[in-house]
Amino acid sequence: MNDHELDRLLARANPFGDDSVRRLPADAAASDLLEEIVTTTAPTPELRPNRRRRVIVLVAAAAAIVIALTGVFFPRGNPAAPTSAYAAEVRAVAEANQRLLVDAPGWKVSRVDEFTADLGEMAFAHGNQRLDVFWRPASQYRTYSDDRAHDNTHQPIELLGQHGTIFRYGDSTDFTTILEPKGNNFLEIRADLGSEAAYRELIGKLKSVGVDEWLDALPASAVKPADNKKAVDGMLEGLPLPDGFDKAPLYQQTVNDRYQVGARVTGAVSCAWLNQWTAAKKSGDKAKVAEAVAAMKTSHSWPILKEMAKGGDYPRVLWSYADSIAKDQAPAGLTRTPDAELGYVDGLGCK
Repeated sequence: MNDHELDRLLARANPFGDDSVRRLPADAAASDLLEEIVTTTAPTPELRPNRRRRVIVLVAAAAAIVIALTGVFFPRGNPAAPTSAYAAEVRAVAEANQRLLVDAPGWKVSRVDEFTADLGEMAFAHGNQRLDVFWRPASQYRTYSDDRAHDNTHQPIELLGQHGTIFRYGDSTDFTTILEPKGNNFLEIRADLGSEAAYRELIGKLKSVGVDEWLDALPASAVKPADNKKAVDGMLEGLPLPDGFDKAPLYQQTVNDRYQVGARVTGAVSCAWLNQWTAAKKSGDKAKVAEAVAAMKTSHSWPILKEMAKGGDYPRVLWSYADSIAKDQAPAGLTRTPDAELGYVDGLGCK
């Protein structure tokens, strides 16, 4: 498997985007979409494909992260909505960023991750084609620019009225453009459309839009704050829960894509059982080991995972841990780490 193919595997397994795997936002206004809910605490520059570790734990880690905010707080016409039809926190984030849409037939916003004033990721899609736009803190501009320049061809470009650099990953048709900082952040725009000409043509159709037009274009498939508890309880229904399992952290007043809520819920339950299995193996408690194995075996029939399997590879990652302990093997899943027992901790972001 080459680096380009690895990128694609990670993208398919990761419903949230590469950057989501690597940083935990801490924006109070967007409150827990603010996410990561389960992993790291400090931003770490994304490694370019030809330097990225070939450790498939990234697949699991990506799938486990619950990043969030993929829609609007209130639909237009809702009497409970503020006059702008969007919650103030969402508007503040939109106003703080460079709001872009693709002005081309068939291209729509397919996902928005890490919806914060400092960083985020927006994906546009048209059939099987995809364009990713990232906004990141201006303080990280040099780090990303230097990283992309290493071993990759690059040339200057003028886009959206800004100076930038277009980079080509190796000999592939995968291109990314980094624009110089504007305000508090800078943009990176990446796609593999089969040729440089196709890439340049599409990014040339990006346009800056107003707050409402941008927010109106966001995906509507979101679990709103008012519906969060009902959605979480529905996902937990029928799932075996270990003694003392705390549901409270799953009830969050944010907007999340249903897939992401499902990852948060099933990840929390699985972490609890896998933690029990690991501790019981060390202490020699065969009853607790058997209980955890039996509980995780049922994960193959959890309705929410079966639903999610139609849209991503997160369930496959989780099931790999269940299958491992069923064979009395450490839940390393797809990882190949020296300390295999900790594979699931990194992979699912377990505490």
